Amino acid sequence: MNGKIALAGLTLIGALASWLAAAQSTADPVANFYRGKTVSFIIGSGEAGVYDLGGRLMARYLARYIPGHPTLVPQNMPGASSVRAASYIYNVAPRDGTTFGTAQPTIILNKLLDPTATYEPAKYTWIGRLQPMALVGVAWATAPDHTMIDAKERKLIVSASGASGTSAIVPWALNRIAGTHFQVVTGYQSLVPQLLAMERGEVEGVGSASLSDVLKHQDWIKNDKVNFLYTIATKRSSQLPNIPTIVEFAQTDLHRAVLRLLGSVSDIGFTIMAPPGIPPDRAASLRRAFLDMVKNPDFLAEAAKIGLDPEPQSGEDLQNVVADMLGAPAEAVAKLRAVTQPQH
Repeated sequence: MNGKIALAGLTLIGALASWLAAAQSTADPVANFYRGKTVSFIIGSGEAGVYDLGGRLMARYLARYIPGHPTLVPQNMPGASSVRAASYIYNVAPRDGTTFGTAQPTIILNKLLDPTATYEPAKYTWIGRLQPMALVGVAWATAPDHTMIDAKERKLIVSASGASGTSAIVPWALNRIAGTHFQVVTGYQSLVPQLLAMERGEVEGVGSASLSDVLKHQDWIKNDKVNFLYTIATKRSSQLPNIPTIVEFAQTDLHRAVLRLLGSVSDIGFTIMAPPGIPPDRAASLRRAFLDMVKNPDFLAEAAKIGLDPEPQSGEDLQNVVADMLGAPAEAVAKLRAVTQPQH
């Protein structure tokens, strides 16, 4: 008899636990909203590069931590160094938490350079930063002109995607500030074809490439096939301690401020953002999901395999970093616009 009573008690406890779990789930409006939903994860670059691979990795893991566990579907939206994706997320995507994604940090620079751009970076719902992005200028070592010294004396042809990305505006700025002679060839859809064009000899270098994408080519590194020209950052990379930052080529305080603005895109880094106006409870849940995701050891192991080294930052902190960048002194912003104009 006692055994039957004990068994009945355990059954009752189990039933109560299940009922409480169901009640809590039903009481969570965020879980109720996302349950059964399909969420678009926009990737503001072409396929196969670090933004694509990292974006798809985050889309796969993030759903596990969002209440209600929606299905996240990655969608590539390359164009104009992520400006196309940024504009879509800001202007077209529903503001209910069913669309978010990643874009290159140069979208913030682009807004400083073009106030008429149809998005406001400070108004996005910033979900979090996965890591800073190490960006470098590189040249093929066997090209006739493949060093910064060469570039100050003769033409060095580098590839770029659009006229608003660092692959174009950094070489143009260095031409005007440091006296280099970069010739920028735009029109490449993403970094992968740019690196291939450099290897084939169609161009001599790339104006801006993620360091992780370059390091994937182990034969290039092992056989000294590429030469690092500069890092697009405000301080030297621990991975490339002998390579100068673009800031080091400045000769005046104003030029230093301008190159710091350009270098600050590395600090913004690899982020997830959503449209403005998402309901606060959903935004908070997405931010918590992001921070939980970057603690997952399996996620971290897979990130390392594609050349990522997560150094996460919360959405709230990232929101402040973006605001600080947008609040740069007017004189520096005016000079930035002047030195990053296309050259023909």
